[in-house]
Amino acid sequence: MVLWQKLALALTLATPTVAANADPVVYVVGDSGQFGTIHLSTGSFTAIGPGLGAGSSGLVQGPGGSLLSLGYNGKLNSINPKTGMVSTVGATGLGDCSLPTSPCGSNSANLLGKLGGSLFATDLANNLYSVDAVTGAATLIGATGIPAVPFIPKSAVPGDPDGSFYIYDESLFDYGGQLYANMDAGIFDPVTFTPTSLVDPNIYRINTTTGVATLVTSTDFGLGTITNVNGTLYAFDLPISSVVTLNLADGSTTYVSDTDPAAGLVGGASPVPEPGSLVLVGSGLAAVATGIRKRLAAR
Repeated sequence: MVLWQKLALALTLATPTVAANADPVVYVVGDSGQFGTIHLSTGSFTAIGPGLGAGSSGLVQGPGGSLLSLGYNGKLNSINPKTGMVSTVGATGLGDCSLPTSPCGSNSANLLGKLGGSLFATDLANNLYSVDAVTGAATLIGATGIPAVPFIPKSAVPGDPDGSFYIYDESLFDYGGQLYANMDAGIFDPVTFTPTSLVDPNIYRINTTTGVATLVTSTDFGLGTITNVNGTLYAFDLPISSVVTLNLADGSTTYVSDTDPAAGLVGGASPVPEPGSLVLVGSGLAAVATGIRKRLAAR
């Protein structure tokens, strides 16, 4: 009886921590340089720092507790998650597409992602690169075969009286020890507030050795960012301004919450690390379980 009382006490101590993690939180970067956290169950946004200034895409854990993001100017940036302050790690070698006057060639910076301890990036032609987290330098791996972005990002549609403009949605994310990407592109009409698809929304699995991508499934148009939080894939559905979960098997999504408009169009997300107390509780439970097994074995 004493053994089970100890186990019950350990589980009771663990309960508040588990409940707190029922509301997962992610760091995010927005289209206008917003930086902060979003509580996924409510969509609420809390800004951190003055903002990033220049736009960036993708957000992953970096060295020493920092966050890394790929600037539209082709530079790898480090973000202090406590203050939001940004420092440049180095130039990736990818092209600049940060301004309407920028070259925005096919080799311009597109996305940043991470698998295990390795960083990866793509350009607007959707070639895959490995990225050095210390220097920022990108090394070409190969063409993914994912459709290239068929226009200059955020450019206006020539001759359209409604002021329609080009949009695309894409992200790199990890799941089950593999690297994935989603991609779609289209034209957004600000009068009807609807997109017209030019590149159908699909999800791909990428071979990080060769760069070659394999089609997995179709999905919803407008998934701007997808991130893995403790084995659950969350996505920011931009047309409906919502957080959704993603079923990788069939591409279906399930509504979770409305996204706070203050976050802007989310272009990168990374889970906030779980508090150290969870590790301590887990260690305590493991110790109790080990003790129970040893005592039962001795009987």
